Amino acid sequence: MTLRQPLYYLAMAMLLFSARKAMAAENGISLRLIACQVSEELPKVYLETSSSKSVVFELPSSSLSAPMKVSAGAVKIMAPENEIPLCSIELPGEGKSFAVLLAPGKETRFTPFVVRLDDDAFKPGDFHFLNTSSKTLFLKLGGTELVMEAGESAKSRPTEPVNDRYYQVIMSVRDETGDKAIASTRWPLEDDRRSYIIFLERKDGKISYRAINE
Repeated sequence: MTLRQPLYYLAMAMLLFSARKAMAAENGISLRLIACQVSEELPKVYLETSSSKSVVFELPSSSLSAPMKVSAGAVKIMAPENEIPLCSIELPGEGKSFAVLLAPGKETRFTPFVVRLDDDAFKPGDFHFLNTSSKTLFLKLGGTELVMEAGESAKSRPTEPVNDRYYQVIMSVRDETGDKAIASTRWPLEDDRRSYIIFLERKDGKISYRAINE
C-alpha cells in the first residue's frame, strides 16, 4: 500500500499536467508572422513563452506564416543558434488571433507591430497601413485621405471608385515644403480580402512600399 499510494499520486499529477498542457494549447493564442523587409538573410527562428517553445521555422517575407499557437501573451522570437531574443512581442489583452509584422529594429533585430485578426472592425476590403519610415506620409485613397506619422499604423479603405472598377491612389511624403509624391497607382476593387501596405525607408532615404494580401 505504501508503494502504490505514491505511484497513484504521481500518475494523477502527470494526468493533471497533461490536461493543463492540452488546455493551454487548445485555448492558446494564434500568431501569423511576416518580415516586412524582403531579405535573403532572414534567420530561422522559434517562438518562446514562459511555458512553451515552438519548433524552429523559417521566417517568411512574401506572405504571412501559417497560424502558430502560443500559450501566453508575452512572446519572444528567438534565434536557435545562440538563443538570443530577436525581439519581444506583447500581445493585447483582447483577441486570440494576431498578425505580427516585423520591421527592421534598431536595438533589436526586429520591431514588432501587432494586428488583431479576429477584430470585427477589420473587414474584408480594409487595408492595414504601417509606416516604418522616419517620415510623415500622406495617402489619398480615392476619396479617403490618411496622414501617418513616423512609426504609426492605421486601418482604412479607399472610397469613390472610378467607373466602379478601380481606385486612384496617390502616396506622398509630407514635410515643411509640401507633399512629394512617391507613387501614383490604381487599385482594383477587391472587397473580399484584407491587405497590408508596409512603407520602408531605404538607405538613401527614399521611401518604398510593399503590399501583402492576407
